[in-house]
Amino acid sequence: MPAIPVTVLGPHQSGKTVYLASLFHRLALQRSDTGFFIRLPQDQSKKLNEVYGEIISPDRWPDPTLLNEVSEWNFTCAIRTAADEVFTPFTINYMDFAGEHLTHAARTSEQERHIWKRIDESEFLLILLDGAKVKRCFEGDYGLIQELLPVFNRLEHSRAVMHFVITKWDLVEAAGYSVSQVLEQLLQHPHFQTIYENRLAANDTRGALRIIPVSALGAGFALPDGDNMVKQGGFPRPTHVEVPLMAVLIDLFEQNVRRLAAEDRAGHKAAEAEQQNRKLSWVRALQGGLPRVKVMLGAASVNQPAMRLLQQEFLGPFMDFVSRKVDDYGQQVERDVVALRDQVLQAKSEQEALTGLVALFEARLAQFEASHPGSHLGSGGV
Repeated sequence: MPAIPVTVLGPHQSGKTVYLASLFHRLALQRSDTGFFIRLPQDQSKKLNEVYGEIISPDRWPDPTLLNEVSEWNFTCAIRTAADEVFTPFTINYMDFAGEHLTHAARTSEQERHIWKRIDESEFLLILLDGAKVKRCFEGDYGLIQELLPVFNRLEHSRAVMHFVITKWDLVEAAGYSVSQVLEQLLQHPHFQTIYENRLAANDTRGALRIIPVSALGAGFALPDGDNMVKQGGFPRPTHVEVPLMAVLIDLFEQNVRRLAAEDRAGHKAAEAEQQNRKLSWVRALQGGLPRVKVMLGAASVNQPAMRLLQQEFLGPFMDFVSRKVDDYGQQVERDVVALRDQVLQAKSEQEALTGLVALFEARLAQFEASHPGSHLGSGGV
């Protein structure tokens, strides 16, 4: 299977190189919670390992990508089965380049033309949003959106599947914001609202739209000090860095692989997990609205005996019911993920490995989306 081309777009200091190094380090070994690992050509593996070494060093950060640097990273997804066989069902080719190409005055060069040609032709675009700048949007500073306007302009010509990846999510989460709240805040800016509405309107032809929070370093490893990040010691503990990789595979093969997997038990389990996720998302949304319902009923019950009876006799048991449903669905999705991971480890061919990974990734994404409502903004007409 040919490599899936993915272009990583992000302004200067959005964390592109740190994200890729963290992705490599997180998935260099096959862990029980992922069920797969990634391989790179030896020179690329050494380079990202050097970058990671600079990340964990106490006194420096990796140098920013230079204007004349354009890097392509070939992440091959691999599975070591229970029979000690290794299958490599797909590869993602990530293209990375200096963010100044996106946000500064154009430099007419063959390299720049190559970059924009790749962007125009890409089937997948990961647009990295700096979490520190996302936080500033809540303070009325929308510089993040303004510097991305040239990118948004170019995206009007693109039919690519587009994922917004919020880096440094630990900073956003520590401030008390959810994915849904971030989206709501970004939509306050007319440029972002327009690109969002245009993409949703074209979902049938342009594919899925996601907003994925990731933390390449994890909570507590580095804290902001003005415009700089100061390391606090310890080791990075990346969060959700593999989710964009999973989403790329799912969104590319969503229709075809579901058809192939229709006769496969793993496919049925993945569909079941996805259905449970829809119910779980609904129940979570209902649970999130209950405090407002409680306040409204409390205010109405002052003068309305029927409302007082409803509040006293109905609301408590109903809230208990919703909480139990959330727990039940969450535990079921968790069990499905474990079962699908075990099935992947029994694969006997590249095709079985790919089909099993799709089922596993679908279940993992269902689990992720249930924990972060609003992250899957459009389904690409499926």
